[in-house]
Amino acid sequence: MEATSLPFQVQPHDALRQGLVTLKDGAAAAHPVETIQKMAGPAAEAARYDMLRNLYGTALPARMQIERQILDRVERLPGLPSSKLGLEALTGGLEDFGFECYLGLPADSEAAPPDLHSQMEQRLGLAPGTKPMARGLNM
Repeated sequence: MEATSLPFQVQPHDALRQGLVTLKDGAAAAHPVETIQKMAGPAAEAARYDMLRNLYGTALPARMQIERQILDRVERLPGLPSSKLGLEALTGGLEDFGFECYLGLPADSEAAPPDLHSQMEQRLGLAPGTKPMARGLNM
């Protein structure tokens, strides 16, 4: 999904002559550098796997992808935040520090955290009208 920014309105919109205004029509494309940065992550990872495949054969990139999938599935109980520290260490995400690292943290929220017991009952299928879930996938 391409990030867009809304333009500033300089003059009033004439709905009779120009039609109804929608935010989607008035949205401008993001800066080209921002688009390149968003696309660089998956492209660089695919190029890295191709390079490793050429140097060491198909076993090493396959093993790395399996390790990534295993570390991606590790999670805590429902309602508790999962940091996925192992996955971040494997992918190099520990070196990146963005605004999402310090803004919007659940600990800073004014809302009460959800009840752990009811979430666990729902996950295991013990609550009335729910199906059991295995590793976050519906059975």
